Amino acid sequence: MRCIRMLAVAALVACAAAPAVADDYPSRPIRLLIHTPPGSLVDVLGRLIGQELGDRLGQSLVVDTRPGGATMIAVEQLRNSPADGYTLMVNTSEATMLPFLKKSYRFDPIKDFTPIALAVTSWTVFAVNPAVPVNTLQELVAYSKSHAGGVRYGSGGTGGVLHIAVEMLKLKSGGNFVHVPYRGGAQAATDAIAGQIEMVSMGLASTRVADGGKLKILAQTGPSRHPMLPDVPTTAEVGLPDVRMDTWFGLVGPPGLSPEIVTRINRELAIIVKQQAFQDKLAKLGLAVDYRPGDKFIRFMADDTKRWRELIPAMGIPQVD
Repeated sequence: MRCIRMLAVAALVACAAAPAVADDYPSRPIRLLIHTPPGSLVDVLGRLIGQELGDRLGQSLVVDTRPGGATMIAVEQLRNSPADGYTLMVNTSEATMLPFLKKSYRFDPIKDFTPIALAVTSWTVFAVNPAVPVNTLQELVAYSKSHAGGVRYGSGGTGGVLHIAVEMLKLKSGGNFVHVPYRGGAQAATDAIAGQIEMVSMGLASTRVADGGKLKILAQTGPSRHPMLPDVPTTAEVGLPDVRMDTWFGLVGPPGLSPEIVTRINRELAIIVKQQAFQDKLAKLGLAVDYRPGDKFIRFMADDTKRWRELIPAMGIPQVD
């Protein structure tokens, strides 16, 4: 009987202490893992969110870049960290694609993390060398079918968002697009400008390299026109609504992170994403707010995973080790 009473008291103490975890959080700096190299868009965005979130939480978010291994180096760091809210990571669209692209990628984007919130979205841009005799995306598709050898396009690497975007265009339009993978998007754009390849798939943030007519930007894959490129139509506007590629960026924690800490972080994120100054900073990077906390983020990733489970095999992209 005495043992039962002691257990009951312990349970009550634990329940009473649970809210205090969130009340006291954070009491020290938070590590923010970034799975891409310093200077990349994910890194720049992570530092921006880290600064804003740190200011509101009253503790610094210290960026820790762990690139390589198709994001798996950073993911392993996160999964091996205590579920105490002091290690977080910026996760991206690749999390729902990689399970169908790499045999060695064994992480479920929902079960193997604690999804906190989707925060930001961007889109892909299709551009060509000025010598390519087309002015619209539909003309490019027609040209790819008639041009010997098709249209060679560059991206930042096999299996990335920019690669998958053109493969989706190929699948939905029947065009003849031949992938030339690069180690980074900058070199792909440089070669497209030089005429080594006809086309490049870029993120919105990279389109400044096209200034001065160095490249012709034909379309972008977002839901509406972007202030950075007000004269560039969406793929839906040019008759290809299924060629839609949202590049998303979200905040995740280790598996088992307490709901109280998730709520605490989202309380601050909800305020940050509404601030015009924050939105203006995003716009300069070719990004836009797409805030979906907790369960909404989970449902979004479940739908995204289902989409890529069907589309990636249909594109004929083989899984690699």
